[in-house]
Amino acid sequence: MTASLRALVVLACLAIVAAALQQARELVVPFLLAAFVAVACEPPLAWLRGRGLPNALALTVVLAGILAAAVGLGALIGTSVEGFREALPAYLEQLHERVAGLEAWLAARGVNLPAEPDPSFFLNFVSDLLSGFGSVLANVAFILLTVAFILAESLELPARLRSALGGAGPAAALSGFAGSVNRYLAVKALTSLLTGALVAGWLVLLGIDHAALWGLVAFLFNFIPTIGSFLAAVPAVLLALLQVGPGLAALAAAGYLAINVAVGIVLENRLMGRQLGLSALVVFVSLVFWGWLLGPVGMLLSIPLTVVIKLGLEASPATRPWAELLGPGTGTR
Repeated sequence: MTASLRALVVLACLAIVAAALQQARELVVPFLLAAFVAVACEPPLAWLRGRGLPNALALTVVLAGILAAAVGLGALIGTSVEGFREALPAYLEQLHERVAGLEAWLAARGVNLPAEPDPSFFLNFVSDLLSGFGSVLANVAFILLTVAFILAESLELPARLRSALGGAGPAAALSGFAGSVNRYLAVKALTSLLTGALVAGWLVLLGIDHAALWGLVAFLFNFIPTIGSFLAAVPAVLLALLQVGPGLAALAAAGYLAINVAVGIVLENRLMGRQLGLSALVVFVSLVFWGWLLGPVGMLLSIPLTVVIKLGLEASPATRPWAELLGPGTGTR
């Protein structure tokens, strides 16, 4: 088989897999979410085991924490989205009035916009995205059960890998890959939680409506590097502009900038230990592809999924050059 024919076969297989995943997204998305939650929760489970707790008790404690977090997150999404959607028509009306006033002001000075801007897209986008994420959390029983099975198997996984792969070398490479994914997701979850809490606190101090909602948006969008912080800030700053005027809106934007620099750049890079960033083009393509494949939640999982693929490519010398194409600084300290 020639190289070109082999490439066509691989592309055809990938297209078939993508089509199958898209058709099965209602099952695939909760399973992927459960897998990422399990990986992020493995360090506290290992910590509890290291403190002498029996495996069953340690797993029960972790699962109880996951259940409490899921219930709290679901309640926050439900109440925040409901309140925001009730106020959304009034916000959109104010926004269109501001845009019309800006157009009239520019027209009086001889500046005509080629097309009418529609910044309301960001407000509608956040509402739809959180509604889609909330519908996934409705499958909390399935997600929790899947997480329980994954975490229960984690203790015996290294021995099974050595037995299945026929030696310590391949098993060690695969374990190293799993450890890199584990570290990335744990650090990302921690810094995202801190970012969301700081954003919510800052907006509460400024008196911006729905501060908890914007903190939740900042938490979720922090998983998207490069453009995630911008996407999370736009709707909150727009609302601040409508509610309290340009002065406090500028303060809100400055707070977003300071928080993302301090947490997203300084703290995250220190905890991560190495740069796992993706190029801006890869980030954009990942958002489009995973969003098309898995829906709104796929957009939130797009960068973790792409980073997992990148780490998998780095694990083998034969595929490491492909990992280099996904972003700068691959495999460097």
